[in-house]
Amino acid sequence: MSFAQERFSAGTALVTGGAAGIGEGLVRHLADLGMTVVIADVDGERAVELAGDITASGGSAYPYTVDVTDARAVDRMAEEVFNRHGSLELLINNAGIETAGLIWEIDVDRWKRLMDINLHGVFYCVRSFVPRMIQAGRPTCIANLSSVGGLNSVAVQAPYIVSKHAVQALTECLYQDLSLIDVPIQVSTVVPHSIRSQIFLTAQRDAPSTNEIANAVFASMQRDNEKTGLDAVSAAEYMVERLARGDFWVFSDDDICAQSAARRATQLSQLSPPADPQVMLDRMGVRQSNVGA
Repeated sequence: MSFAQERFSAGTALVTGGAAGIGEGLVRHLADLGMTVVIADVDGERAVELAGDITASGGSAYPYTVDVTDARAVDRMAEEVFNRHGSLELLINNAGIETAGLIWEIDVDRWKRLMDINLHGVFYCVRSFVPRMIQAGRPTCIANLSSVGGLNSVAVQAPYIVSKHAVQALTECLYQDLSLIDVPIQVSTVVPHSIRSQIFLTAQRDAPSTNEIANAVFASMQRDNEKTGLDAVSAAEYMVERLARGDFWVFSDDDICAQSAARRATQLSQLSPPADPQVMLDRMGVRQSNVGA
């Protein structure tokens, strides 16, 4: 029996941004293990569809329409979940969006929206769920989705990179804060590398960039994601197993993510400047001619 089968074969899990992409993979795998999964997503229609699919396959899941940028709505969700189940064995803060462009070209409202979802949404969930978890007194796990982008910096993705560095810091601080009190709450940081999703296409649809370099980079990343990205359910199976065994660092790809961590460690230990973005552009076959245009 795997660690996940032993630990996550019952109880309740909640996944924000659970209706698509990585979130959907996590929802499907947790339901397969035997958990009742709350699919918390702003896209209520898609959450309903996914819950119906899981239920039809013999699993247990139900949709919960929520915008994680609304602190009061998140608090109501936590109250309803605990009133219904009495506890929450696994909280996965996954909701997030991307955006492309040079920092000074990013629309102010888009910057705020991304930070509200990627960072503030995690804080709101922690603020609403942790006190209830402490009061329930049962073993539970909080997993926050960072990224390899939370370990390093990358050109033309500043809002996303900044938000994921912040989520990484928030998670480490949460781990330390909970260590000060005697409660059975595990905290883990999940660091995905490339898991198949529509995140880059959605970013370009919702907040199209006028910068050709940024557009070319995102187009290349989407192609690579579709070609070599991990299947969301397979990645979820791998990551949930590591959550179940109690790891703080949970990678989707141990080698690639460890390399990213090592690069960051080297940069800091040597006080080196950030990596030359030309290396990334050359690998993608993207020309710089339009930067600053």
